[in-house]
Amino acid sequence: MLSKIGRSGGTMSLFAVVAAHKVAATVATASMLLGAGVVYDGLYGSAMATVTGVVDGDTIDVLYKGEVDRVRLLNVNTPETVDPDKPVECMGPEASDYLKSRLPAGTEVRLERDKETKDGYGRYLAAVFLGDELVNAEIARQGLGVAMSVAPNTKYLAPVQQAQVEAQQAGRGLYSSDVDCTVPAKVGQLEESATEVLAEQPTATATLASFDWHADDLGAVLATAVTLRQLLDGDTTAFPLLPHAGADVISLQARVRDASAELDQAVDTNTSARAAQQKRLDDAAEEAARKAAEEAARKAAEEAAREAAEEAAREAAQEAATRRAAEQSAAAAAEATRRSASAGSSTRSSTATKTAAPTQSSGGSSSGSSGYTGCRSYAPGGKSWTPIPCPSR
Repeated sequence: MLSKIGRSGGTMSLFAVVAAHKVAATVATASMLLGAGVVYDGLYGSAMATVTGVVDGDTIDVLYKGEVDRVRLLNVNTPETVDPDKPVECMGPEASDYLKSRLPAGTEVRLERDKETKDGYGRYLAAVFLGDELVNAEIARQGLGVAMSVAPNTKYLAPVQQAQVEAQQAGRGLYSSDVDCTVPAKVGQLEESATEVLAEQPTATATLASFDWHADDLGAVLATAVTLRQLLDGDTTAFPLLPHAGADVISLQARVRDASAELDQAVDTNTSARAAQQKRLDDAAEEAARKAAEEAARKAAEEAAREAAEEAAREAAQEAATRRAAEQSAAAAAEATRRSASAGSSTRSSTATKTAAPTQSSGGSSSGSSGYTGCRSYAPGGKSWTPIPCPSR
C-alpha cells in the first residue's frame, strides 16, 4: 500500500523529525515550526491534517500539504472489512461506520507519531486526536477494536487498553451478548438453545417419534457446541478470539463444555427412555397378540362346539325321523297285517258259510252252480277249487 496516494515526485515525510542535536531531552517547551500546518512536538512530532475518507475501522486517509496520505491508527486493531483475502469479520462494518461518524470528510485532526513512522504496507502510523480526544482509544471503548502494539510503538497503548477494559466490563461491541455474530453471543445462544431443548425431554410414555424428534433436536444443538469448541480452540491472536484472549477464552470454553456435557447426558437419557418405551410397546403388543390368540382359540372352540352340536342335532333329527319312519312303517305294516287278518277271518267265515251249501263233486270240488264269487284256490287240473281269503290291498 502506498504511503502517498496520487503523489508525484519525491517522497515527503508526514512527520518531520527534528534533527538538530542541540535539542535537549529535557526541553519542556517544544520548538514550533509554523507553516503548512505542521507542528513538531519534541522528538515524536505531531501534524494537523484534514480527513478525506475512512478506509476501515482503523485506517483513514488525510490531506496533508496538498497530498493524500493513508494513516493506520496506532495501538488499536479492528475487525477486517476490506481485505480481499478475508471475509468481513464480526463488528468490522460497525467499526468502519463508527469511525465515519466521528471523522467525516473535512474533519481536522491532530496526528501524533511514535518511534516508527510507517508500517510494512507503507502507511503512516499515528495517534489520531479529535480535539483532546484520542480516537484510537474511543474505538476500543465502543468495543469495536482491541488494543495492540508492534514494538517499539507503545506510546498510546495504555489508554487503548484501558478503553478496551471498559468496553469488556460494559459488554459493548465485540463483548456484547446481544450481537449475534460475537463470540459471547454465540455461547449465550448455545446455552439458551440447550436450556430449551433439555426442557423438551418427552415423557416416559411418549410416542417413539417424539423421542426421535428430540434426538434430532439434541443433535442439532450438539453440532453447534462442536463448532463453538473448535472456534474457541482457534487462534487467539486473530479475530474473533482476539478480544477474548486469556481468561475470557477459558471462561467461554468452560461454558461450552458445561452445555455440551448436559446435552450429552440428555442424549443418553433420551436413548434409554426410548428403549424403555420400545420395550413397553413390544410387551404390550405381545400381550395383545397373546390375548388375541386366546380369544381366537376360544371363538374357534365355540364355533367348533356349535357346529358339533348342530351336527349332532341334525344326526339326532335324522335318526328320530328314521325311527319315526320305521315306527310308522312298522305301524302301517302291523295295521295292514291286522286288517289282513281281520279280512281273512271275515272271509273264511263267509266262505265257510257259502261253501257249506254247494254240492261237492265226486272229485272233491264244488259245483259251478254254488254261486261263490270270492277268491278261490284251484286244485291241479282246475276242475275243483276251494274258497280262500282275498289278499288285502
